[in-house]
Parts: sequence; C-alpha cells; structure tokens
Amino acid sequence: MTGSTLADRVTRHAATAGPAQQRLVVAAGLVWQGSRLLVQRRPATARHGAGALELPGGKLEPGEGPRAALARELVEEWGPRARELEIGAVADVLHHVYPPPGPEVILIVLDVDARRWSASWREQIEPEPGVEVLAFELAELPLDQFLAADRPFLAALQRG
Repeated sequence: MTGSTLADRVTRHAATAGPAQQRLVVAAGLVWQGSRLLVQRRPATARHGAGALELPGGKLEPGEGPRAALARELVEEWGPRARELEIGAVADVLHHVYPPPGPEVILIVLDVDARRWSASWREQIEPEPGVEVLAFELAELPLDQFLAADRPFLAALQRG
C-alpha cells in the first residue's frame, strides 16, 4: 500500500485477530552459514507446532528490543557459543494469525551471520533437549515442514 507505514500495516493486520487470541511479538533469526540457512525442528513435546521446522528465536520480554531478544533466545536454544553470532538488520516484519485458540504473531525477522562457525557449526551448537538444528540451501528448504507463520516469507525468500 502506497504511503502506509509499517506500523499502519501491523495495526490493520492486527485487527483481523479475534479478541480472545493472545498477541505475541517474536524475534526470529535468518541464521546464514555461508549459503545455507540454519533452522531448527521443534521438540515432539512442544505445545504448538510439535516436530515442525522454524526459524530460531522467541518472544520479546517486556522492555526488550528485538536484537536483544534474539541474542538471548539463541543462547537459550543453541548454547553459549551462540553469543559469537552477529545479529544484523531487520529482514522483514511478518504477521500471522493462527486459528483459535492459537496466537496472533508479529514476527520480527533479523539476519544473523554464522560464518564465524564455518564448517564446524554443528560442534558449536548445544541445542535444547528435543531440538534438532539443520542446515538447508535456500532452494532446498522443505517449506511444508515449517510453522505456518514462517512459510510465506521463506517461499518469497526462495523466489528472490
């Protein structure tokens, strides 16, 4: 839409969520290891999206900015060596409303540079129990295995 700000678009999209749905603001990382994207598979015990692939990240805490939230979440999800990752610019801001009783999600996606880990990236990661970290070339991402909130963005990324 011409002339609309990001805040205007988020507000309009937010109006589509039901009044009983929880609104979550989430920071997620496009973690690049060369030409491959590092993603994670949610644990089989996850309350939402069990076994699905997702971009790493999580909810912002009160008063926390997106970069700080993503840095914290990467350490929580992938271990202390995740502090070595360079969090860059915002790649996009996404909006998704899961069917009730699921949440409404505002997803702030940031580029993350993991080249420092080189080919030894698997040795750097200490994933949370039940979490599997995988690497895919962009063209090979199995989009149908990702959480619904991630799919349209990743499909657009594949298309260039």
